[in-house]
Amino acid sequence: MTAMNDTLGVPTAVLGPLEQRVMARLWQAGPQAVGEVMDALNGSAERQLAYTTVMTILVRLHEKGLVRRQKERRHYRYTAAVDESSLVAQVGRRELNRLIERYGAASVVAFAAELGEGDLADRLATLARARREPT
Repeated sequence: MTAMNDTLGVPTAVLGPLEQRVMARLWQAGPQAVGEVMDALNGSAERQLAYTTVMTILVRLHEKGLVRRQKERRHYRYTAAVDESSLVAQVGRRELNRLIERYGAASVVAFAAELGEGDLADRLATLARARREPT
């Protein structure tokens, strides 16, 4: 089963809990260095995060295309590359492209045509259950 983040409804396989916290910080505060993100996250946390942990999360978010970075002397300053409201749409497009690559465009077109024949929410719930159950 795929867990979901509470705030955005994004599968945690795409954006994990710590990634969500880092993105929330960048959305709230704008461009930040690793140490600034770490200080902000540690300010209200019981468990303190290491600098390298925060740096690793930011690098992963950069690799996913969710943050941009700009070199400033000896460190990077990170900025959200996508706004909070469009994150879910971006993730959806990425997953749709993966479906097309795996099964071909014709199968996705056929699925989309089927969606028009019934209640969209029911069809999507069925698809989600099918993806979670082993075949």
